[in-house]
Amino acid sequence: MLFGVGIGAFVFALAFFKGEIPSAFFTDNEAYIIRSAEYLKGFSFEAILTCVVFSFIGYFNGHGKTLPVMLQGISASFLVRVPLSYLFSLKPDANLFDIGLAVPAASVYGIVFFLICYFAGNRNKKIADSINVQKRN
Repeated sequence: MLFGVGIGAFVFALAFFKGEIPSAFFTDNEAYIIRSAEYLKGFSFEAILTCVVFSFIGYFNGHGKTLPVMLQGISASFLVRVPLSYLFSLKPDANLFDIGLAVPAASVYGIVFFLICYFAGNRNKKIADSINVQKRN
């Protein structure tokens, strides 16, 4: 996770402070580059957050707990990312930076979702373990 966050921090810095550099790989149209860099500035936080979210996804999948992964993916998309993108686009002064923030917001939701699942699962495991110990005695 730390290695991913390290690479993510580099990508974040590039996208946030110099988004026109990666944007210029895809077009030489200055207006598109400027707008793309504006979007990347809002989206850039995702470069760090996604490392954490994907680590949680790997943890839960690796432990055979795929239901939380599916629920998080669906709810993050349909309850956070898409609605926020739409709401941000309705603002009178709507801009691509704000719309780009919907993606990292969905990742923050995912991190909170997985933390709740992780701690709730560990709490339930401790309760089950203590019940099993009592049954043996």
